Amino acid sequence: MSNPVTHDPDHLRLSIPSHPKYLQLVRRMVETITAITGISKKDAAGIILAVDEACANIIRHGYPDQPHGTIHLYFDVHQTELGITIEDFGSPWDPETLPPRDLDEVRTGGLGIPMMQCVMDCVDFDCGSGARNRVTMIKRFQPCEKP
Repeated sequence: MSNPVTHDPDHLRLSIPSHPKYLQLVRRMVETITAITGISKKDAAGIILAVDEACANIIRHGYPDQPHGTIHLYFDVHQTELGITIEDFGSPWDPETLPPRDLDEVRTGGLGIPMMQCVMDCVDFDCGSGARNRVTMIKRFQPCEKP
């Protein structure tokens, strides 16, 4: 069995099955990467939440009742920028077709994409080309001093 994390220090990759039990692994990896890069704890918490939400949406909507689908996460670590690309091969969808959500309406769900866009500096969806869906998120930061 091959190791899902590459050995390039600036590019990491993780592949997980489309099952919610693996979201903890994703959160821990993002937490570790943000700690290594020196991203502030506040920004790190937002990034973890954005990545978790994206993966949970893939599991819920892209692979409904398909726990053996695959989700690939790619992390590009730079001195003042973290790029995260999440790719799946589940059901295609178009984020432009989602109805806008009234943020004053109190109810569960429907806030994942606005939250990702609020937390990250750039969020780009590519869901219409071929057999895969891809979301790319970028967070720019000033590294914190490490002890």
